[in-house]
Amino acid sequence: MKKYFYVSILLGAFALSGCTDDEADNKEVKDEPLNTEQSIEINNEANTTKIVEAAPIPLNLTQEEKAEYYQKYVEILEKVNEENNEAFELEMEPITAFLDENWIEVADFEKLAKERANMSITVLENSEGYSPGAVPKTVMLQIGSKVANIIFEGSFDTQLNSNTPEGIQLFSAFNGISSEAENADGNWTQFGNVALLKDGGVTYVIEVSGKYSQSGIISTHTMALKFNCNKYGAIS
Repeated sequence: MKKYFYVSILLGAFALSGCTDDEADNKEVKDEPLNTEQSIEINNEANTTKIVEAAPIPLNLTQEEKAEYYQKYVEILEKVNEENNEAFELEMEPITAFLDENWIEVADFEKLAKERANMSITVLENSEGYSPGAVPKTVMLQIGSKVANIIFEGSFDTQLNSNTPEGIQLFSAFNGISSEAENADGNWTQFGNVALLKDGGVTYVIEVSGKYSQSGIISTHTMALKFNCNKYGAIS
């Protein structure tokens, strides 16, 4: 009788131990945080996780509310311009040019305005030479976590200079330059340009002015683009 009693106790202990393990497993599963595709992007190959910032949610406003929000946006830009030491000032698009997605919470607009005021502008160097008639040049705008590119295309003439020891090619004329924003989130409007020939005809510096508009905010810039001519007449 004692033998059977001991066996019963052991079986009961194993059963209780199994229940405890199952409960712990269930608890561990329940305690795991849930991730949404909108907030987290996982790169399985690199084994890294990147937080994707959600875009501000547009507001559905009446005309009267739009006028009130627009005035608040203007006040934010005035404040940001006072605090900004950069060479450009931010301006508002006319209220009639505001798109539906531009109407966002005031706090969200202030965040966009500060990111815009602190934007960085980088002229990317060409890694190869191009025919003088169509030479691309990319300017990268880093605005917060987003990147926008403006693509320029310059047109030049070159000629063989017999006055140089090896008879190298030099710039002989600047024909013009065009530009456009590469992405649809922002608009770039070119105003004009000033061309400066330097280094004995080897280098052209083109100063291009224009305005960039995004999220209802306008900024005006002058970008200096350097084009170099190698001895064979290829432009980079």
